[in-house]
Amino acid sequence: MSLYYEVNGSGQPLLLISGLGVDNSCWSGLVKKFAKQFKTIVFDNPGSGRSGQFKKPHTIRQLAVEVIRLLDHLGIERAHIIGHSMGGYIAQELAINYPNRVNKLILEATTPICSGLNKTLFVDLASMLEKETIEEWIKVWTFWLFSPRTFASGSFVETFIEQAVKYPYPASVAGFKAQVEAISKFDSRKRLSCIKAKTLIIHGEDDVLFLPDEAGVLAKRIPNSKFKLIKNTAHYVHLEDPVSFIKIVMGFLGKS
Repeated sequence: MSLYYEVNGSGQPLLLISGLGVDNSCWSGLVKKFAKQFKTIVFDNPGSGRSGQFKKPHTIRQLAVEVIRLLDHLGIERAHIIGHSMGGYIAQELAINYPNRVNKLILEATTPICSGLNKTLFVDLASMLEKETIEEWIKVWTFWLFSPRTFASGSFVETFIEQAVKYPYPASVAGFKAQVEAISKFDSRKRLSCIKAKTLIIHGEDDVLFLPDEAGVLAKRIPNSKFKLIKNTAHYVHLEDPVSFIKIVMGFLGKS
């Protein structure tokens, strides 16, 4: 398995894990900020961007193993972890199965299980990716990603779509389907008490993809965890309100 990654900055390691169908570029607006105080690592999950693909079906546990391989390759024993959406699933697996490799844990817009509604939605989106243009596919995605305030505020969504269409490493049908299959099998509910890392859960108040109440289960079952609900944001908190996101994360990690 080939894995594409980038490292910026120096200091304590901070690893950012992206979500379904996207690669490290989803963190591009934050990397420079984090790299001022952390050794910041971003990468493309298998099936995304410039990384390879599994020949066999994905599982979230396998994706977590690839993260451990990356940390080993970089000589990093322990890192702070931020996981967004599917990346939050991977981050949970890391904290459950490799507790000595995780320093502090931040779970953004994620849940302990994929709902039945989302399983159907993701299968439909995979089918749409086969049939429609990437522009039409991304337009549909935006309704699930951003808050009503963001849609009403002007050109943000239009710019997002334009940049995504021009991006040279778009989601592939095979990679997206493999990640959807991995997500559909994930369930950490009975294992959340095993997470020993100090944990922060960040969620958008207007998230209709992964509901705030579903994320609340994480806060109830993960010992030593805190739950932060962000107003006027939906599934992509770190894109819609990067200033608040960075401030909250830095505070949690003990940085100003």
